[in-house]
Amino acid sequence: MKKAGHGKAPRKSRGARKENYIKEDLRNVSEEAEQSVVEDENASCPELVKALKCSTISSDKAASDLSTTIENLPEELLINIFIRLLAKQLAQMRSVSTSWNALLSESSFVKSHLQHSIHRIELMLMAMNSDVCSCNSRQYTIHTNPSPELRPTSAVNPQFNRIKVIGAVTGLVCMSSHDSSVIWIQNFSHSAVSTLPSFLLPHSTTSQIFLRFGFDPQTDDYKVVKLTGIMSIGRIQFPHRMKKWLKVEVYSMRKGSWEFITARLPSHIKILIDADLLCVDGHNGHLHWLGYRCKGEKTYSDNIVSFDLSSHTFSEIRFPDASTLNHHDYVNRIGVLSGKLCVILEGDASAYEVWVMDEYGVSESWVKRHVFSLSSFSDVYPFGFTSQTGEFLVGHGGDLVLWDLCANKGKYFDKFCCGKRRHPSKILEYVDSLVWVTPDKTEIEGAQT
Repeated sequence: MKKAGHGKAPRKSRGARKENYIKEDLRNVSEEAEQSVVEDENASCPELVKALKCSTISSDKAASDLSTTIENLPEELLINIFIRLLAKQLAQMRSVSTSWNALLSESSFVKSHLQHSIHRIELMLMAMNSDVCSCNSRQYTIHTNPSPELRPTSAVNPQFNRIKVIGAVTGLVCMSSHDSSVIWIQNFSHSAVSTLPSFLLPHSTTSQIFLRFGFDPQTDDYKVVKLTGIMSIGRIQFPHRMKKWLKVEVYSMRKGSWEFITARLPSHIKILIDADLLCVDGHNGHLHWLGYRCKGEKTYSDNIVSFDLSSHTFSEIRFPDASTLNHHDYVNRIGVLSGKLCVILEGDASAYEVWVMDEYGVSESWVKRHVFSLSSFSDVYPFGFTSQTGEFLVGHGGDLVLWDLCANKGKYFDKFCCGKRRHPSKILEYVDSLVWVTPDKTEIEGAQT
């Protein structure tokens, strides 16, 4: 018979080990949140700091006391704590208790956390590559904030060697396989991924698909819009000219399904180009393309095609009539500057004009904001304006450069990896976001009844 005290100590159960992990997370969260609040000049609150200090206990006390202390805090104090944490930390905290899960899942809290993230975190750019294998199956991240905690936590879907970035808004990124047969919405902050169901219209060899992703503020819904065009036979030029447009499909993330809409793309638009190369928030519930009319073999780029994500209708916005550039022979850019729609018109000898639409949808409200030239630089590729700083982002060789048009000087980022391409296929403004990518259960149940 073995003596008491001899032999191996009993191994802790899986549940006990998980409990210890959660308790350690609670301890870390309290310490990090306390430091965050103390350093946050905009939220100085003695009562909150005191509560946080009380919630952080030494390791010699029972960890259960820690859990009880934090959970007994008033909800408004908990919100002030949680709103300062990263999305990946909050995603873990949902498993602590039912009440925390309910609080962190509330739409109002998710929106508040998102706004806090946008104003707190320095600009971070993600250079997305169509050939993911060239970057070890991960997107290449370029950022100004030195904290490694703010890096995206997940990689691009490793199932596909080649991908397309459809769009990005409020921290969610919509991507697809190169042939658009598989589409998914991904939150890089906490590794959440949702794969969309199949299209309603099957793809054919004579058709071309145009996909865009955006946010509808009227219904608080994220939507993917699919336009399908039948290509003119016998034409080999790129971009392809469309003979006719088929029914428009819209995917609702709240409903988790596709549906046909009655609106059709204007028939005189024969070519569409996605000119939104720098994905930023601020389009206020609209999607935009460059629309080309055709007269014989000549194409004319003088319109922006707009789609309203709330009313599901198309409209056209004419380019500024007062532009002095010969911009019809160049691929122009659509973007956002100071929260308003803007176009970046390119002319001969790398001359550029930046026009901002003061009143959305009113062509007469275009105002010229900037005139500049990049002729002194070689291998320059313009992307657009950042939403946080309003600086102009260009690709210069293998670098990304934030150019201050007023001061006429730039700030270089690290080199990016773009595989065989000269430049990234899309640039995204990374936002730490708690937005979930799963459909709303109540919307699904309502659609099925």
